[in-house]
Amino acid sequence: MSATDLNQYVFENNRRLVSPSAFRVKGLESVDEFSSRVELKWDLLDFERQGWTSSDMKRFKCPVAGTYFLSANFTFRPPASMDGKKSAIVDVMLYSSRRDGAGSIPLLKSLNSTKIIGSYLSVNVSGLAYLAEGDLLYATTFGNGGAWAKVTSENKNWSMNVFSAIQIAPDAKGLGG
Repeated sequence: MSATDLNQYVFENNRRLVSPSAFRVKGLESVDEFSSRVELKWDLLDFERQGWTSSDMKRFKCPVAGTYFLSANFTFRPPASMDGKKSAIVDVMLYSSRRDGAGSIPLLKSLNSTKIIGSYLSVNVSGLAYLAEGDLLYATTFGNGGAWAKVTSENKNWSMNVFSAIQIAPDAKGLGG
């Protein structure tokens, strides 16, 4: 092979690893209260590299295929109607769908519960997922045990609710199997 032939395998991959495809959104001012599964709408695209886009701040279009490290952190207030005897549960699920929005695929899930009245509860999810170019990435939450509420904060909830993806393997064709 010539240097020109190797360029696509060496230079291009190194360029993508030094400055990988990534995005981060934060803030859930649009979500005040929920007691069923809700697709989350974000306030601010805080960081973006290599062309992540969204037409609705709910679903984010992956610009380049590969394996991504996904991470999300959410903090909510449990239902005010809690009696402290039964646990209230909140979960978060990360999904991908095809570019047309069809065919939702669950990628990662996490849940947390509490019996403490008037507390805050965080739920975190992180892990690896393969995304094809054009896939749409999004997050949902579900509150069980009554109406969950966003946490009020001086910083508009931005530090308590974030969702991100960063590409870690540009040449991956999947997660194996």
